[in-house]
Amino acid sequence: MELLNRKTAKQYYSDPSLENLLKAVFTKYKGQNGVKGNARIIVRSKTEAEKLQNYFGSRVTQLIFPGSEVEVHLAIFSEELERGYELTIPELYEVLYNSQLLTNREQKELKLSAWIQLFEKVEHDFINEFNITTVELEQFSQKTFNWFGRLKNGEGEGYRVLKNISNKGEDAYSDLFVCVSALWYLFMRKKEMLVKQGISTGKIRLPTFAAHVTEDPHAFDKKRAGGRLLWHALHDIDNHKSVFDKIQKNEKTVVPEYLFERQIYRNFDVLDDDLSSISHIFVPNLVRGTSPRTINLREVEEIQQLPKYSALYIIENPSIISYLADETIHFLNKNDLSLEQLPINFPVLLCTIGQARTASKLFIEKCLASNPNCAIYYSGDIDVPGIQMFYGMKEQFIAQFNAWRMDSFIYRKYVAPKSKTLSEEDLRLLRSDEGVLEREMVQIGAKVYQESFGKELGKDWIEVICGAI
Repeated sequence: MELLNRKTAKQYYSDPSLENLLKAVFTKYKGQNGVKGNARIIVRSKTEAEKLQNYFGSRVTQLIFPGSEVEVHLAIFSEELERGYELTIPELYEVLYNSQLLTNREQKELKLSAWIQLFEKVEHDFINEFNITTVELEQFSQKTFNWFGRLKNGEGEGYRVLKNISNKGEDAYSDLFVCVSALWYLFMRKKEMLVKQGISTGKIRLPTFAAHVTEDPHAFDKKRAGGRLLWHALHDIDNHKSVFDKIQKNEKTVVPEYLFERQIYRNFDVLDDDLSSISHIFVPNLVRGTSPRTINLREVEEIQQLPKYSALYIIENPSIISYLADETIHFLNKNDLSLEQLPINFPVLLCTIGQARTASKLFIEKCLASNPNCAIYYSGDIDVPGIQMFYGMKEQFIAQFNAWRMDSFIYRKYVAPKSKTLSEEDLRLLRSDEGVLEREMVQIGAKVYQESFGKELGKDWIEVICGAI
């Protein structure tokens, strides 16, 4: 089942209309040693002008037309990139070209002796620690596509992670040594490792893998530099393996983008945490009793195909899905009906529990895979995070996507003198948008939480039930 409902960063920025912009941005970044300064481009066509005008919107005040010179602030481009895909300029370069974007200063710094000495010491201690022969070292280098050597030259992925560790005065030696050791176990001593851990499935959980290598099950957590370095190493090796095997694929389009990081581990038989990512679901054929069901990522992945649900109502807060479930059961009881009598395509209630996790996103993808015409209605708090979550999900899925009671009428109805005020940063972010609701919020300067307008959501939901039966 293919679950692709949003352009990836690579697909979006590979648009020929953005080629001129990207070339100028990357060149300026290298010369300026980071995100500062401005890049200038001459617009070459009407198509390019329209693309740039849509991309920057009100952030660039000048009118863009063929032949005009456009000044692009790297800081603005960086903000748009972070907002759209949570990428930095160097990370976008890696996504597009599978290579590092180094500033001129960084290229010079690679020649400094401290950097070389770090790699020489790690290599020396690594060989001694594992009693590695020359033949084994060559095999290891081949299997990992000489990631260690390329990293030393600033060409291997993970360079920035290691450089940041070094620049901060942290233990770059330890993180690099542990990462290389992890690769050794994974590529050269995997069978022995699995036997020692009592694993018969051929796959090892990430915390167990970390404990085997370091005695610390959290050593490869994403929040730790060593964990990030290992992930980048695996991603780099995976990219080279794809090219070597002549498999014409882009991993970011094989699976949904939000599963991409997990998939890199899985490509090397390292299993991620698929239980902590959860969602609350309320739909007849998945619920037993009267309570919304908490479903984890592992369960969602095991679902082969969902029914063709007619609509999907997404809620931010658990108290609201509980309230709507209560109202559903009460309505059905009052009318001598039961959940089992509702049709198979009955709309789904889904609670993301705040920011949508992978379990929620994959469930939505599977709903759309079963029924591409499944309409989505989203309701959350009327504050900056709530609005950002709405727009973020709207961008992520190709579907009929609607705001559910997140409008200026509800906002004005429930905003009150005691409502929590918006911060200056909130107001700054809202001013960058031009929606009616955002303008109202800037004018009044307060938040409205979803629990305040639960009554309207309940009324809407009962109408949905009546329409379904």
